[in-house]
Amino acid sequence: MFPIGILIMSTTFGKQYLWTTTIFLGLEALIMLLVLRQLSGIISSFLSFTIIFAVSFWVEWWGVNTGILFGNYIYTDVLQPKLLGVPIAIMFAWFAVSSSCFAWVTYIFKGNSLFTIALVSTSLILASDILLEPFASFVNNFWMWESFKIPVQNFITWFVLGFTFSLMLSFLLKRKNDAGSSIMKIPLVIMIINILNFSIVNLANGYYMLTLIGLIIFGIIIIPAVLLKAKI
Repeated sequence: MFPIGILIMSTTFGKQYLWTTTIFLGLEALIMLLVLRQLSGIISSFLSFTIIFAVSFWVEWWGVNTGILFGNYIYTDVLQPKLLGVPIAIMFAWFAVSSSCFAWVTYIFKGNSLFTIALVSTSLILASDILLEPFASFVNNFWMWESFKIPVQNFITWFVLGFTFSLMLSFLLKRKNDAGSSIMKIPLVIMIINILNFSIVNLANGYYMLTLIGLIIFGIIIIPAVLLKAKI
């Protein structure tokens, strides 16, 4: 899906297939649901998905209708279908990003406090949004910001909501199975696919600053953690 996504988002011909983003994000969400099910069982994994889907929908609906949470923005008709004006793809994205970051951080930082794990996970979630914003808003027009500027409050809300989801996941997902390294590579692969997808498209369209910031945050956390894990 990754090479196809780059082709769709980087060519004039491909732009007509941007609606497939919903399918791609739905697959990411489904894969992470299966990973969580393997780790913690069907009830806690499905409950996690349901809560994140419902809360992110309510937050996005309130945000787009009031401008209070994220700032003033509107969703275009690129992403379909919609639920009361909010694309279903957005809730899939919230779950895929939050669960993949949390699952990987939980594995890599095993033994640390819940607060530490939630904080590191939230940092990766925020970095994802920093890379996502120019990619989704300015390049692909999934949504449009007032005055074409991303408000700081958008990133603050992402951090707060990401931290809330990470804490919620830490309480709901009590590991029942000892996950092997193979299955725990899946969340990392999903993160890397998103990082590459967002970064390549952003850089190709001249959005350097936010891309650099997002990559630095990811690099500071992921590279040392992977190297340290490899030595153990």
